[in-house]
Amino acid sequence: MQINNKLILALKAEKSNVEIHKHSAFQIVITEDNPFSTKMENKNHDNIFGFVIRPQVAHSCECSKSNLIILNIEPFSLMGRYIARKLEKLSHTIFSNESEFQLFFESKKNNFSIQNLISEFNNNQNIQPIDERIQKAISFINEHFKVENISTQDIAKHVYLSASRLATLFKQLTGSSISKYLLWTRLRNAIFLILTEKNKSITSIALDSGFYDASQMNKYMYQMFGISPSKLKQKSDLIQFLEIEPE
Repeated sequence: MQINNKLILALKAEKSNVEIHKHSAFQIVITEDNPFSTKMENKNHDNIFGFVIRPQVAHSCECSKSNLIILNIEPFSLMGRYIARKLEKLSHTIFSNESEFQLFFESKKNNFSIQNLISEFNNNQNIQPIDERIQKAISFINEHFKVENISTQDIAKHVYLSASRLATLFKQLTGSSISKYLLWTRLRNAIFLILTEKNKSITSIALDSGFYDASQMNKYMYQMFGISPSKLKQKSDLIQFLEIEPE
């Protein structure tokens, strides 16, 4: 089983500080050039190469002199479960240099790149697939997230489980509640539209992503990414999606 690039929101951010926030994904952040600083769980880490964090860990980045690569990894994905296993009971780990980063991911390639890391991970990792019912629940969410009033009961009916059993199993296997995963899916879609359809209004993007209005999307995007949709749109020329395709 290979990593689906839809499970990874990969961005390249150029010299743009990010305020304190938290989100429903594992996150990998590394610099392409100069060291940067982060504040995580009320502790400052200066002059670092990068970090890996669990979902719902509050953090910020001071990177006005750095170009960062940011990967948000779905908790249920192969890489998400691999990171969870590597972190064990830790909420995060900090890398002082590239060698520490490669050691964490057991990378053996000399010419390091994110694309090479993903390729190497696909070829080497042997992690059991997630429960089929949760896979079906996730597929249902990905197909119906634009519906404003989608409920846990709707999803549970689709996978032939009670709502309470599905909620427990989903949290246990993905590390995220259903509601937070649904929110994450909507925000991921909104970010894609903001960065790729620059003539589309923020209100239209919000409605096309399953939010009630632009105000609701603004609130949750700021909470999860430390930046508002309008500011993201303003900086869209400085933020690029990375093409990460499985081989």
